[in-house]
Amino acid sequence: MTEPRPGPASKADRRGRQAPAIPEGASIGPPDFIGVGVHKAGTTWWWALLVGHPLIDGVPRRKELHLLDRMKASPVPRSQRDWYERQFPRLPGHLAGEWTPRYQALPRMPEVIREVAPEAKLLSIVRDPVERYRSGLNQWHAENRRRSRQRDEKAGKREARMRGFYGRQIARLAEAVGRDRILVLQYEQCARDPAGQFARTLEFLELPPYEPDPRLVRTRVNETVGAKRTVPSKDEQALIEEYEPEVLELKELMPDLDLSLWPRFSHLDR
Repeated sequence: MTEPRPGPASKADRRGRQAPAIPEGASIGPPDFIGVGVHKAGTTWWWALLVGHPLIDGVPRRKELHLLDRMKASPVPRSQRDWYERQFPRLPGHLAGEWTPRYQALPRMPEVIREVAPEAKLLSIVRDPVERYRSGLNQWHAENRRRSRQRDEKAGKREARMRGFYGRQIARLAEAVGRDRILVLQYEQCARDPAGQFARTLEFLELPPYEPDPRLVRTRVNETVGAKRTVPSKDEQALIEEYEPEVLELKELMPDLDLSLWPRFSHLDR
């Protein structure tokens, strides 16, 4: 029987991506959980902690599948859904999932998730949006240099800025799947109390407690090294003002958001 593919001439096909082998006794289906955001907020670190759990079936190098963001048609074709489900074999009692930080920023993604993985629980980690902007822009420039690209910096700034609109992003997801199906963590809380926030993550996924290797808990994967790009003070103030309504909306959706850890926005807690 020919294996279903995500669609004609898709980028996944051109790259020759193969679905994993299905172990004996395993089943396939939509993922049990999907990490949706956000870029430059410790998601690779958190993914490494998650896939160490004995009841999570996953391969760390396959964290970012980038398959849902290629599902452009509505409704999503059955062939694409079959191919997506084929990515998640799991043994009885085990969970499988993915984490692609770009998903949260895409306006169409809530409807795609509701259609192809309606029972999946969603995970997100958010970070001070101005700090996230600086790290994101830093990586954008690094990728430009590595790939010898000459893209307009305005495009990189737009991309970095857009990814920090957390309030509207989480609101869209909550409307599509229900607020109770989304766990939003704060990166700064994860950095301060990784064990406690990881235990909270496992509880949300209804997994038994698990203590990962302490060295992995303390080591943030892909942490930015070196100085980040500076943002002129007037540009930073403009970012703060633009992000303030987003932070307020996120605070309503996430009452445990600790704005003292985001000093630029701590005045919003008064």
